[in-house]
Amino acid sequence: MKKFILSIIAVWICMLPLSLRAMENPDFVDLYVILKQIDQINQVINTYKKDPQKSQEASLYADQKDNLLKEFVSKINSHKEKIGIDITQNKAQQEEVQHKLDVSLQIKDPYSFSLNKITLESLQLDARMYDFLEKLRTKIDFFSQKDDVTKIVAPFLLEFAQKQMQKYTLPTQLGTSQKELLHHKLKEYQIKLDTYVEILSYIQKNASAVLPQSAAMNIGMEWVLEKIDYFIPLNTNNLGIAKVVLSLVTLIILLGCRKIVAGVIMRLADFFIKFTRHNKEIQNKIRHDIITPISAFLLVWSFDISLDILYYPSLASPKVQVWFGVAYIALIAWFVISLLKGYGTAFIMSIAQKSADGFRKEVINLILKILYFIVIVLAILVILKHLGFNISAIIASLGIGGLAVALAVKDMLANFFASVMLLFDNSFSQGDWIVCGDIEGTVVEMGLRRTTVRTFDNALLFVPNSELANKSIRNWNRRKVGRRIKMSIGLTYDSSREQLQKCVQEIKEMLLNHPNISKDTDGRDSIDYQVIFKKDIISMDDYMGYKSTLFVFVDEFADSSINLLVYCFSKTVVWGEFLKVKEEVILEIMRIVAANNLSFAFPSQSLYVESLPKPL
Repeated sequence: MKKFILSIIAVWICMLPLSLRAMENPDFVDLYVILKQIDQINQVINTYKKDPQKSQEASLYADQKDNLLKEFVSKINSHKEKIGIDITQNKAQQEEVQHKLDVSLQIKDPYSFSLNKITLESLQLDARMYDFLEKLRTKIDFFSQKDDVTKIVAPFLLEFAQKQMQKYTLPTQLGTSQKELLHHKLKEYQIKLDTYVEILSYIQKNASAVLPQSAAMNIGMEWVLEKIDYFIPLNTNNLGIAKVVLSLVTLIILLGCRKIVAGVIMRLADFFIKFTRHNKEIQNKIRHDIITPISAFLLVWSFDISLDILYYPSLASPKVQVWFGVAYIALIAWFVISLLKGYGTAFIMSIAQKSADGFRKEVINLILKILYFIVIVLAILVILKHLGFNISAIIASLGIGGLAVALAVKDMLANFFASVMLLFDNSFSQGDWIVCGDIEGTVVEMGLRRTTVRTFDNALLFVPNSELANKSIRNWNRRKVGRRIKMSIGLTYDSSREQLQKCVQEIKEMLLNHPNISKDTDGRDSIDYQVIFKKDIISMDDYMGYKSTLFVFVDEFADSSINLLVYCFSKTVVWGEFLKVKEEVILEIMRIVAANNLSFAFPSQSLYVESLPKPL
């Protein structure tokens, strides 16, 4: 039976291209159809690999797959060919499956959860493949090189390769049919993933096949030069004067359009980046900083294009092109740093003004400082590599010198790595009230070397990050509900047992009915599904920051009083609101004590005299 089913699948796959040719236009086939054909061939090959007797058939399908890969690559940049993935429908299906996934998680149905999870991963995989093909079509043109194709393929290939490394654990307590279906769906998804990785790898290795042919551009250039030479009143046979004229005209046009192009780029940046519109002074400063590298880049590019026209149809001198490459790299690094300094700083200011949900602003602040350093180092390394230096040898030669430098700046390095550790540990955020040893105050900013803390008496402390990383930190802001109210109420010793019991009961009822006192019955915020799985191994309330303990008891016989223990938590954690709730609780306790004819005790001593001296 199994062999019969495999034979039917094989015949269907062989006939599939024939059926496609019978469509209205036999020359154009959706790219997704070819993808599905390759995927189906991989499924058959994967099945045949399990049977040694079918190895010859597997090799035949491998040849057919190679032909489909070549056909797919040749049709990528043809806009007459449709991608074949309805991205709108795909997004709608993702939303529908995501809803089912949430429902299955709520009702704790492991089978539905696993099935919907695999389906969602498959839909997301198709969407990412659509993004890749769309990006390849929009980014690749006549001027593109093989490196441009590789740069587009690399991130998608890395993303899919990471998905291949993910391990999926299917639920075990299921029926046989459910297990088989889940295994089948997972296998189909994994084969599709392997197919996409194989296609991307093939495109990366055969990047030149994706590039459009440059013959049309050459013919167009030849035609323009011949027209210019026709109107020149000199008899030339090598189009030299025409190339000089076209080069000068192109240079003048590009230089004249330089400010216009730079202005258009800045207008586009202002249109899409909206958080600087409220402050014209900041916006003008950012525009001035960014337009300079843009203008310089366009200037260098104008000379580069003019030089290429002069050398046509040959390429420009490699020595000249090398220095143009160095200039491009330096200008791009300059532009990126200007962009980070301008819009990065403005973005932090915008986040600081709008964020009220504990967003970690220090993360962006720290990342920006690291990015400045990374951009400069990368630009230097890329320039050295572009000039022909062996980067690996340079880095290796810096080993001994780097050791000496590391010893000299060990404290600085310790503080830097401590800042990274604090960032990933998420011990505190900017604006948190922390206590660490003798340090107490509000965190102002976390830097690469030190953290700035403002104390409550308004002093500013600069604390090395290594000191914070090596000590215990008490973070008072990491609580959602519950600020402790603890008090001992002393009553006089003439209080009766019945009065004390009634007083304790009324205080407890008052706290249970108080709207601002935390109780076990209060609602909780929605919990992330990843945290739900921890509910059996950790205390969820302590993990999320909820406290609702409530005690009222006769506590002890003190020297001067009978003490009642009142222990509860306010709902709010804001200091001013907490003090108001605490005041209300104290006043209510005073009322209850007075209503029960009890009196507050105060420290006192009784003096007993055994005998008095006889009066004189």
